[in-house]
Amino acid sequence: MTRYVLRLAAAAALMLLLVAPALAQGRILITDPGSRLDRAALQRAAQPLIIRGAEVAVYLVPSGDESDFTRRLTQNGLLSGGMHRTKMIAIYVAINDRLSYIRYGDGWNAALDVTLGGTKNYALILKQSLNPGLSDSNYTGAFTTTLGAIEQAIANPPAPNGSINVDTVPLAAGGLAVAAAIAGGALYASRRRAARIKAEAERQLKDAREGAATLIADLGQRFRNAEEKAQYDKVSYAPRDVDRLHEAQAAAKDRFATVQNSFDDVGEQLERDAKPQIAQLNTSAAAYLQVRDGALSVSANLAAVEQIRADLDGLARQAPGEIARAKKS
Repeated sequence: MTRYVLRLAAAAALMLLLVAPALAQGRILITDPGSRLDRAALQRAAQPLIIRGAEVAVYLVPSGDESDFTRRLTQNGLLSGGMHRTKMIAIYVAINDRLSYIRYGDGWNAALDVTLGGTKNYALILKQSLNPGLSDSNYTGAFTTTLGAIEQAIANPPAPNGSINVDTVPLAAGGLAVAAAIAGGALYASRRRAARIKAEAERQLKDAREGAATLIADLGQRFRNAEEKAQYDKVSYAPRDVDRLHEAQAAAKDRFATVQNSFDDVGEQLERDAKPQIAQLNTSAAAYLQVRDGALSVSANLAAVEQIRADLDGLARQAPGEIARAKKS
């Protein structure tokens, strides 16, 4: 019996060790156009959450509202179809509008969605940890304090009656039978947790890969259209405008090639392992998100080229009218 219990306990410990690396695959996204935040301090404050697998997003913008928050979350891949990513934690502050919000995925409901004295815990954290620092314009301090409060809530989830559910495993003192039940329960819970984590990692990888692939396919078509139009540039525009268009389009195409190569590299890395582990799935998903961000940047570059052509075409359409008016005068 003792040997059986020890085997169960060892198996449970091994499972936890295998799961632990996957929990370290979170990330932090910082949006701070005014460069008011100490990024290193935010990284340190968010690290315990990142270790738990959290996708942390921090937004400090001059002006905005809840719809702007939603738009930014969607752009960053943290919100899709009205659903937040399971392990997402986002803090948004619009300075001039004096607005602040916290949103999170349902993976953190036990810590943040619980109601204490008629108020959700995330709202209490917003009021007690985030807003006081904002009032003093201590933006870095406000965010780091809030991240710390969220981590504390996750580590020790509050119960609706105001007590704290300490995140520890109770030790049984009732003999080997109780010990066996604890070990077996821990093993079962660990397996279920590992399965859930892997399923979520596979879903996030699929979403990230498909999102990047869709953007790349759209960009490919837009570049083909742009190249067809470029054949007529020399007969449509002045030489200096032709040169400007050629340089801008060539630079955008070079960046697009880099994005395509990065996409292929991520896929090839995945194909090297027939059964990728959770850590690799998360790493690949993060890489696909970076590819998507690169594709969005190229899209903006190409849009600038398209706008140059549109402006030149608009001037060309105005020119005959200007000539006709000059002749009449």
